[in-house]
Amino acid sequence: MPPDDSKSLTLPRKVALAPLVTGPLALLFMGTVWGLGFTLAKIAGLNGAHPLGLIIWETIGSGFLLLAICAAFGRYPRLRWTYLRNYLVNGLLGFTIPGPLLFWAAPHLPVAVLTLMIPMAPLLTYVLIVALRAEKFDLIRALGVLAGFIGVALIVLPQGSLPEAGQVGWVLLALGASTFYAIQNVYIALHTPPDADVLTQTTGMLLFGGLLAVPVAIVTDGFLWPDWPMSIAVQAATVMLLINALLMFLYVWVLRTLGAVFASLNANIITVAGAMWGWLFFAEAPSAWIWAAMIAMALGVALVTLRRATPMPR
Repeated sequence: MPPDDSKSLTLPRKVALAPLVTGPLALLFMGTVWGLGFTLAKIAGLNGAHPLGLIIWETIGSGFLLLAICAAFGRYPRLRWTYLRNYLVNGLLGFTIPGPLLFWAAPHLPVAVLTLMIPMAPLLTYVLIVALRAEKFDLIRALGVLAGFIGVALIVLPQGSLPEAGQVGWVLLALGASTFYAIQNVYIALHTPPDADVLTQTTGMLLFGGLLAVPVAIVTDGFLWPDWPMSIAVQAATVMLLINALLMFLYVWVLRTLGAVFASLNANIITVAGAMWGWLFFAEAPSAWIWAAMIAMALGVALVTLRRATPMPR
């Protein structure tokens, strides 16, 4: 699944004319294709893939592909304890726990609703940062968080928002994944080694996140084994793996070239693209309440990410 842009607030911003043209195109491509990932997760789940099996494919598979890219650039994840601990904690918070939650909920929710959990992560991140007194309270950003929770309320409260009333529990489960993404964002902001770079950090996180899921998969018989000819579940997992590796690499370029604020728009593109892919594959027409929730969350992300943070005085 896509990373949250608030994880990389310290990256340098380099802006040139060519990236101003290719950047928006890359952002549109990323959001559209990452939105497809949620549809693929639903397809895999409906065809018997275990959530842990999917997260192992997406993390370890993507991690090894990114490791090959690291090798091509002569940059490898560092093996000192400071970095290994960082990979371990981020793998757990960013992949091992929230990934299966999303994949578990995927077969039971419309794709449009599932993708709405992505923009909730930066909003919940701000709540945690203020609670930890790492930033001053900002009314505009707080209104952005309020808009996000209004979006959640528009999903779970009105009758007819969801196709079935029993799906509210699955929405809350998926929201739990957003909460872990937010915790991970705060950990990254406070504990990332100062000389770490996004590509090698992401590679380490993916590999450790997948390895942490392996023991649980052994106990629960949660593996998704390769087969030939490929089952529908394995086909979907394979495409998810390739998408994750390719777009992680592209995301690093956008983040380093145009900065975290610009890259944060990716979350809103994902939600709209997710709704379109859900309609195309499953004939899921989002209700008016879901479209209203998308607008509320897009507004919330804009208010939180476009407003400059004010650190607490030390």
